[in-house]
Amino acid sequence: MLNWGLIGPGVIAHQFATALASSVQGILYAVASRNIERAKAFSEQYRAPVTFEDYHALIADPNVDVVYIATPHSHHFPLAKACLMAGKHVLMEKPLTVNAQQTKQLISLSQQHQCVFQEAMWSRFMPCFEQVKEWIEQQQIGEVEYITSQIGFAFSDLENHRISDPALAGGALLDLGIYSVSLSQYLLAENPSEIQATAKINKDGIDHNTAVNLTYPSGVISQFTCTMAAQCSNVMSIHGKDGYISLPAYFWNGRQAQLFKNEKLQQTLDFPHPVNGFEYQIESTMESILLGRSCDSRMNHADSLSVMLTLDAIRQQINLRFPEFIESVD
Repeated sequence: MLNWGLIGPGVIAHQFATALASSVQGILYAVASRNIERAKAFSEQYRAPVTFEDYHALIADPNVDVVYIATPHSHHFPLAKACLMAGKHVLMEKPLTVNAQQTKQLISLSQQHQCVFQEAMWSRFMPCFEQVKEWIEQQQIGEVEYITSQIGFAFSDLENHRISDPALAGGALLDLGIYSVSLSQYLLAENPSEIQATAKINKDGIDHNTAVNLTYPSGVISQFTCTMAAQCSNVMSIHGKDGYISLPAYFWNGRQAQLFKNEKLQQTLDFPHPVNGFEYQIESTMESILLGRSCDSRMNHADSLSVMLTLDAIRQQINLRFPEFIESVD
């Protein structure tokens, strides 16, 4: 039985803890938050026996085997670095870091200390996307020509929301657009060779609306928009010469895929999650620990780094910058 420590008991951490409660391989052992009352309430709700007010106290606890990091991504790098240097396995929310240099350093540390270091890009562990990838490889829609996706919500008017805060590496791209980048890469099994991006940057210096064209060596184009200022359809579609695949809202949840050929619906497959969708990445991480592998092939280190390099290139084009203390690799 593996003991999990959880850092950052916010909204997304509840989904993690709910899924972990169904596991027979691991338990939630410890919770850490800078707000001790929040940590205690979370621990009580999910029956974690240990609570910490200090992140590093959790990391130093010898009973913690693996740490799930669910803080804003502005804090990912220093926390993951501390975990890996302490010999703790890590499952960390997407994006892994704020920039590719930070990701490179963490990958190196995970290898040096022989720890599992897994990006929690939950969609890539889901049966739905495995099925879509299989349809593509079987050429059910013929040769793929392009992918389109939209992802966005009207967050920008919400006060004190982390996505609106440049000090927390806010904005649409890293929080939302990463799904379009990562899933396109997974489905096509290649990395973009050309990137074109444009964005609306607000007065605080974060991207409200971002539109991107990714061109791949095969010639396939993946076109996506991400926004924190408007409500989107939140759908993805993969288009080929003979048909297309539709992933309805909210596509990253991986609950349904539809196959169309010759303008007619051929097949609809539903993928109900046993719990809430987080269970796949949780079980994969524990399997990696038990098998002695560094990560899962569905979201490996090379893929995580490539996604961050793509996000870096987009940020450069749209002039999206964060404070130096967030970007640092020290």
